[in-house]
Amino acid sequence: MQPLVDSIKRRGQSPDALLGRYGLSEAMLADPCREIPLRQYVEAFEGAAAHFGDPNFGLFAARDITPFTLGPIGLLFISSPTIGTALKGFIDYIGLAQQATTSRIAQDGPTCVFHYRIEDARIRRRRQDADYSLAMVTTLMRAMAGNSWRPLEVHFEHSAPLSRQAHDGFFGAPLYFDQGVNSLIFPASDLAIAGNLMDRRVSPIVEQYLRTLLERAMPVRSMEDEVRRILSDHRPEDGAVGVHKTARAVGVSARTLQRALQKSGESFGAIKQDKRRTMAETYLADTDLSVTEIAHILGYADGACFTRACRRWFGQTPSAYRKAARGREATT
Repeated sequence: MQPLVDSIKRRGQSPDALLGRYGLSEAMLADPCREIPLRQYVEAFEGAAAHFGDPNFGLFAARDITPFTLGPIGLLFISSPTIGTALKGFIDYIGLAQQATTSRIAQDGPTCVFHYRIEDARIRRRRQDADYSLAMVTTLMRAMAGNSWRPLEVHFEHSAPLSRQAHDGFFGAPLYFDQGVNSLIFPASDLAIAGNLMDRRVSPIVEQYLRTLLERAMPVRSMEDEVRRILSDHRPEDGAVGVHKTARAVGVSARTLQRALQKSGESFGAIKQDKRRTMAETYLADTDLSVTEIAHILGYADGACFTRACRRWFGQTPSAYRKAARGREATT
C-alpha cells in the first residue's frame, strides 16, 4: 500500500482523508505483516484516480517504486542470478503480498509472456491495479536489465484510455487493450540477462525465509482452486478444454479429479460455467469488446450461443446486461 500512500502525499493531500473511505489508513503501514483486504486496496486505488481526476494514477504510482517496495520479494528479485530466476521467484511468492491473483510466465518460441490477473470476481473496477502491476513488473525488469529495457508488447484487460500518451511514454512498446489478460510480452532471450545489483549469496537466504512464510501462511490449494485457475488461464486458441485435459494439467487422472470435486460438492461442468459467467460479467461491464469477440474468448461457437448463455445467467441479452451494468456503475 506504500506506493498508494506516497502518490497521494505527492499530490499535497492527506492519505487518511481518502483512504478512510475504504477502511484503510497510513498507520496500517507500521505493521509490515498486517493483511489488508485486496478488494479495499483496489477500490482505494480506483477512488484515488477518481478523486484526482487522473485516469493514469496507478501507472504514475509505479514510477518511483524500487525493488525494496516489495520487501523480501523485491530483495529476492534483485539478488537473483538472472531475470528468469527472478521472475520465477516473484511468481512463486507474490501470493504472500497479494492473494486472490494469478501471476505466471509462459514461453512461446522466441518470446515469453508474463500474465497477471485478479481472480476475485467481486473486484470489477481494477484498471488502476492492472496499470500499476504491469508498470511495477516493468520497473523490476529494468532494475536488472537497465532503464532502456522495453517489452515487445503490453496487453491490458481494460479498455483503452482516451489518451495513450502516458502508457506509451512509460512502456515504450505497442499497447493492446480489451485483452483476455494483462500481459507483458518480451524476448525469451531476456530471461538469461544476469543481475549484478546485489551479492547473489543473499538470494537463497531470502528465498528460505519466504518459503517458511509461505508454508505458514498459505493454505494448500484445493483441487477446485486448481481447476478454476486452469480454466481462467485457458485461451480459445489452445483448443477445447475438458475434464481430461484439465486433469493432466493438475497431474491426476480424470477419475481422481472428478472424485475430488464431488467431495467438495462441485463438478467440472459447474465450475466451467461459473468461470464463464464471471468472466462474461467482467468483459461486458468493463470492456468495449463486441458480443462476438467475448463469445470467442469464452469458447462459444458464435454470438448466438453466448446470448443464450447470458439469458440463462442474467435473464437478459448481453447488450442489455452491459447497458444495465454501466448504468449501475455511473450511479455509484
